[in-house]
Amino acid sequence: MRRCLLFIALLPLTAHAALDYRVDIVAPDNLKALLEANLDLTQLREDEALRDSDLQAMVGSTPDEVKKLLETEGYFSPQVSVQQEGNTVRVSVVPGEPVMVFDVNVTFTGPVRQEADYSQFIRTALEEWLLPIGGQFRQDDWDSSKKGVLRPLLLQRFPLARITEARADIDPVARRAELNVTVDSGPRISFGPIRVEGAQRYPESVILGQANFRQGSPYKQADLLAYQSSLEADSHYSNVVVAPLWEERDGEQVPIQVIVNEVKRQKLDAGFNFSTGDGPGVRLGYEHYNIFKRGYTGSVVYDWKKSRQQLDLGLGFPRTASGYSHAINLRRSHSEEDNTVTDASELGGFRIRKDGNIEARIGLEYLIERESLAQKLTRNNKAVVLSYGWTQRAIDNALRPGRGYLIEAQAATTVGNVASDTRFSRGYLRLANYWTPSFMTRSTLVSRLEAGQVWAQDSSEVPASRLFKAGGVNSVRGYNYQSLGVIDTDGTVTGGRVLATASLEYQYAVTRDWRAALFYDAGDAANSWQDLRVATGWGAGVRWLSPIAPLAFDIARGERDHRWRWNLNLGLAF
Repeated sequence: MRRCLLFIALLPLTAHAALDYRVDIVAPDNLKALLEANLDLTQLREDEALRDSDLQAMVGSTPDEVKKLLETEGYFSPQVSVQQEGNTVRVSVVPGEPVMVFDVNVTFTGPVRQEADYSQFIRTALEEWLLPIGGQFRQDDWDSSKKGVLRPLLLQRFPLARITEARADIDPVARRAELNVTVDSGPRISFGPIRVEGAQRYPESVILGQANFRQGSPYKQADLLAYQSSLEADSHYSNVVVAPLWEERDGEQVPIQVIVNEVKRQKLDAGFNFSTGDGPGVRLGYEHYNIFKRGYTGSVVYDWKKSRQQLDLGLGFPRTASGYSHAINLRRSHSEEDNTVTDASELGGFRIRKDGNIEARIGLEYLIERESLAQKLTRNNKAVVLSYGWTQRAIDNALRPGRGYLIEAQAATTVGNVASDTRFSRGYLRLANYWTPSFMTRSTLVSRLEAGQVWAQDSSEVPASRLFKAGGVNSVRGYNYQSLGVIDTDGTVTGGRVLATASLEYQYAVTRDWRAALFYDAGDAANSWQDLRVATGWGAGVRWLSPIAPLAFDIARGERDHRWRWNLNLGLAF
């Protein structure tokens, strides 16, 4: 009786077990991969509901299935045999000769033929064609070619273009294919008026001024994408949608709808950091996004540490149709380090262009710096500096970085002797990278390189902010902030003409929000490359990937003075 019950209990398991069979495909390698990925015999092998009768039905239908798949690769007369031997199903394929493209005819009709650059449309369309005469016919290439000849019209001036005929005449016996495509361009479309929804706090001029097209301008999809991207980067809005209103098209003009979600007019930020060399630090920031009720952005940022303080005032103007925005900045700073007191003021105007993840800016700045040692004035510099900066920042996730890079380049020079104590030029380059190997998804490698040089006859007449120091977070950990540089006879650390630092950090994801880190940093600043004496530091840290930004705690040993120091910092490594 017990054996009977056991047998009955096992019946459901036996009844629903998958059929035990294997598929052996004998075919050229390129076709074998196609068949393995698409045949029912291979795709349904693990299906527990499959019965022997289903297997026999698939064996019978496999030759037709193989032929249809091979037709997509240009083989219209294959020889296919399917045999079942025990638990093995063998599919043997002799594909034969493929069909080749014998003739291609692409015809455009409609107003596009009246365009002055009609020949350019033809050239661009043919560049997208993937089936040249004499080439092997493939269904994927045929589908892509049809889309390709349509794309140049859809992207500009003729977004309503369509294919009115697409015919592939296949002769399997002669192994020839004649391809015919006719494209109707439809009407020539221009941009209509821009209709804005959601603008309540800020004037519509902030939105309208960023469009690099006007009513009546030829339709270009690239212009719409650039417009969307510009508005998304604007600090006034948290979400933006830009789309044509095709259902409201008026003749050859299509209105453009812009829907925005606005941020609040004011924002207050507060931050805290700490390091063994600098002690506690506080950062307070305030922004107002509608100065003078014209959408100008005003900002006030105050950084405080016991040894140095800095106040930044900024006024930003919205991006215009030219693609540029403008800003005015005023900075005042005061520091007391190594018995040296430094007071500095900077006033600058900048012209900024953002395109995707690239930002370029050109600026004109006026600098004044006064430095006193033991209450004796040792430096009193001023300079007018023309600068250019270029930055590309691409990262997969700002809160949980795994892959990404930074390229930052700067060049600056005084404008002759205009309001400057000396002529000088300055160059700077920084590279940083996040890399997470696909085979080690919990491990991330962070690397950084930076280098800079100042060219001047007399470094003492160059403003200290334009010289180089190293040490601290995002530089050489294990040393106090900007404690690496040129050591004067009185022991004071001053800026040098050259800079070189490097960092390598390994991060391991312990949990989703926590990473452990090991790192090694090296670098120094000096008056010449020959005087550069590399200081090294190494240590370990913890990274908390908070909802605001990554928070880093590091403890590092500086090998130059054999001391341990620790830092707490909020933000990415770049």
